Amino acid sequence: MINCIIVDDDAVSVTLLQHFVTSTEGLGLLQVFSSAIEAGNYIRKNEANIHLIFLEIEVPGISGIELMESFKQLPPTILISSKDNYAIKAFEYKAINFLLKPLDYGKFLKALERVFQLYASEKGTQLDYLFLKDGGVLSKVNHKDILFFESHGDYVKVHVKDKTYTVNTTMKNVEDKLKSTSQFMRIHRSYTINLNYLENFDSESAIVSNKPIPIGNKYRSSLQTRLNIL
Repeated sequence: MINCIIVDDDAVSVTLLQHFVTSTEGLGLLQVFSSAIEAGNYIRKNEANIHLIFLEIEVPGISGIELMESFKQLPPTILISSKDNYAIKAFEYKAINFLLKPLDYGKFLKALERVFQLYASEKGTQLDYLFLKDGGVLSKVNHKDILFFESHGDYVKVHVKDKTYTVNTTMKNVEDKLKSTSQFMRIHRSYTINLNYLENFDSESAIVSNKPIPIGNKYRSSLQTRLNIL
């Protein structure tokens, strides 16, 4: 569990962040502060238990930047502001990411990618799911439920057991997201399959969950090498 605190005096943003944190698997909310001074006192006493800070830059008393300057090193921090010119400063202060208001869940999840990667790496584990944005809704899909990916230009269809998602992304981005797992393999410029659902194949095509999928010439030898063939 990644334990978080929120530092923000904007009631609307706090309500949204609380909802986002409690709705996201793997995150837990410890405390909410409207003042960076109060947050700093809490951090000094509980730093070992805090894994992530959502920190608004413009808060009363001292700013979020001043709070960061008062510590030699804070836990991973996502800086938040309604002003995009703070984005560069956020990375100057080694914030793990920057969130621009108004907030939405898509931005929130995007900002969390590096956080999840950081803690997964430290634990020697890898994430076994993706969040797919389809029709304005973000849905969690476990790797084990994905049959294959099918590319159509700037869109990718993600075929799972019970439905198909259409996502605005590229196959290259899909490969980057899946590089930590060995169960997926690209077998064609337009197809990446879950090897757990590969039933049989020949020189031209593979059958994945009863669906014939073409095998590209440049991927054929890699597929044969990857599988346990007697």
